[in-house]
Amino acid sequence: MRDDSLIYQVNGPARIELITRYPSPEKSKKSQSFSYQLVVDNEEPIIINHRYKLHKSIRSVQHPSHYYTYSGNYFINIKDGDHTLSMLTNAEQKYPVLLRVIKKRFKTSLGKVNDLQPMVFQANRTVEVSGKGISYYELIHGRPLQLNLDGPKTLRILSRLLFDSEMGTEESFRIRVKSGKKVLGTYYLSTERSSDSRVMDQPDKVPGKWRTCEVTIPSGKQVISVEIVEKGRSILTRFQEYK
Repeated sequence: MRDDSLIYQVNGPARIELITRYPSPEKSKKSQSFSYQLVVDNEEPIIINHRYKLHKSIRSVQHPSHYYTYSGNYFINIKDGDHTLSMLTNAEQKYPVLLRVIKKRFKTSLGKVNDLQPMVFQANRTVEVSGKGISYYELIHGRPLQLNLDGPKTLRILSRLLFDSEMGTEESFRIRVKSGKKVLGTYYLSTERSSDSRVMDQPDKVPGKWRTCEVTIPSGKQVISVEIVEKGRSILTRFQEYK
C-alpha cells in the first residue's frame, strides 16, 4: 500500500485477518512505527497503528538489501452479505506498507471446549438472559486479564460491551491479545445494545450483544494478556480453550 487504496470485495459472515509489515533499507535495532486505515462499506475509517522491531530472518528476493518488521496482525468480523474493504496507508510514511489479507470462515464445530478463569480479576458480573444468569469477568482499560495457557490451542473470547447512557445504539471496541510482550492480534468488534439481557447489580449499564474472537495460541506454556484498547470503556468477557 502506498498511493492508491487497496479494495477487496468480501462475502460474509467471515473473519478477516490483515497481516502487515513495514520495510527498512537499513538494519536497525529501533522499533518501526507504521499505520494505515481500514474502511468497511463507507463507514467511519478505522486507524490501525503498529510498532515493531525488524525481523532478522525475513528478507525479500525482489529487495534483498531491505529488512522487514515483525508482522502486525489485525482482525475484524464481517457480517452476513457482500461488503467492501478499503485499505489506505498513511501518506506521511516514507515506505509502503506490505499487506496480506486472509479470509476465514467461522468454525461451527469446536470439539471439546474448556472454560477458563483469569489468574486475577477485579469483578465477576452476571448477565441475565431470558431468566438465566451467565457469569462474566469485567475487563477495564488499563487492567488486563491474564490467562495461563499451554499451547498449541485456540483461545475463544466471548465479550459484551457495557453501554452507558451517553453511548449510541451501536458502538465498536478493540481487544488486544499478547503473549508476554508479543502481540498475537488486535480484534475489532462492533456491537449493539441487547434488548433481552441485563447486568445484575448494574441497572445503569446495558450489555451489548455478545461477540467472539478466536486467537491461535502457539506451542508452550505461557501467560496470555487480554486488554481493551479504548479508554473509558469496559467489557464483560468469558474465555474458552479448545484444540
